[in-house]
Amino acid sequence: MARNQLSDFDKKLRQQISENLKKYTSHMTQSELSKLTGIPASTLSGYFAMRSTPNAGTVQKIADALNLQKSDLDPRFEDSSSTNFSSHTERDIQKRLQSILDDMNSDAGLAFYNGDEEMDEETKELLKISLETSIRTAKKLAQEKFTPKKYKNKQSE
Repeated sequence: MARNQLSDFDKKLRQQISENLKKYTSHMTQSELSKLTGIPASTLSGYFAMRSTPNAGTVQKIADALNLQKSDLDPRFEDSSSTNFSSHTERDIQKRLQSILDDMNSDAGLAFYNGDEEMDEETKELLKISLETSIRTAKKLAQEKFTPKKYKNKQSE
């Protein structure tokens, strides 16, 4: 049975993980890494050769064995809130967030969000964090999508 074709995202992800593994394990063999992590060498070989993608638990085992953060190995674990935005963009994020929170506190907002009952402070705080993370992620994605490649290359030099 034929396997599904990998998306460009999955191909790039496997390539990045492979490159990171090679970078951080250049001083050891895959067999040694296998002994450190408890992950079979054949499984590790698949990650190095871009034949497979490790799950979160596996990435954590490897990161722990190498004294790294998961994000050092796998870009899926990068903290999207760590993006440095301009002060204008930061103000816009906070303004949008406050507008949403103010709307939620209105009578119509309370009915929509929580069935006419006021939310407890913990729920409000969790919702605020979730909303802010979503807004920041959207801003980051928009920046990446609309930043010309020529400019991106100069930034990374």
